[in-house]
This record gives sequence, C-alpha cells and structure tokens, in this order.
Amino acid sequence: MFTRPAYSLEKYLPLFDRLPRKVVLDYGSGNLRNSLFLHRRGYEVFAVDLPHKTRCKSLPRLTCVFPEDLLSINTKIGVTLCTFVLNQIPDSERIKVFETVAKKMVRGGYLLIETKGFSLFELDTLVIPRGFTRIHYQNGRYTLIALYQYN
Repeated sequence: MFTRPAYSLEKYLPLFDRLPRKVVLDYGSGNLRNSLFLHRRGYEVFAVDLPHKTRCKSLPRLTCVFPEDLLSINTKIGVTLCTFVLNQIPDSERIKVFETVAKKMVRGGYLLIETKGFSLFELDTLVIPRGFTRIHYQNGRYTLIALYQYN
C-alpha cells in the first residue's frame, strides 16, 4: 500500500532532489509514510521514533533509530523532516532535539517542520539559535510549515 507523504514534503521535494547529499532524518517517522516515499526515490533514510510509535521495516538504505541513539549515526544529514511531531515532544526536550539535529546536519542542509499549535515565532525561537536560518514559511488553515537551512 502506498501512502502519500506530508504535503510539505511534496512541496519542497524539488529543492531536496537537487541536494548532492540525499540523506534524510525523518524525526517522528511513525507509520513511515515520508520515510518510505523518500526511500523509493533513492534517498538514504534514518527513521527516528520511539519504539512503541514506529512500524519500522528493515530495508537497505532505511535505518530505524531511537531518539536517544541519534548521535551515534555516523553520517551527516542533508534533510531533516519534523512533521506533526513537535506536539508530542515535551517542552523540556524540544531544545535538545534541535541541538541534536543541528549536530547531524551538513552545511546547507534543510530542516522542514510542519506542525499544528505553534507560532512562527515559537519555531524560530527553537530553531534559529541552533544555527539555522528560516528561508520560507507558509500558514495553512490549520498548520504551519517552516523551512530552515543549516548555516
């Protein structure tokens, strides 16, 4: 069964396809819809989620990782996806998540966030101090999409 990826991923996919480093970190991968979509397109994917929230599959170029093991990944990431997971991360842990993500990013790589219940100011406050620059955003009826680039 093929599930469509998040709207934000479809929107920015042409930009991601131009990257020389096609390695993706799907933070909050859940049912793997974004991970499998990118895997089918030839990306190397690291699907990150809690053990009870993921349905990870063992495939070449698709690696399942728990959040606490993220720093042990021995590669740099070109794109990090964070779609509809921020609400599930406790306030006290969000800064740590983005600090960890920043340590794994390649310069010029992208961080894509799609979320509900956060303002652009709140996202910028979490992300920009970690070395990212916001390059685009879009308010939807119920969601906020923000695209950042790692400096």
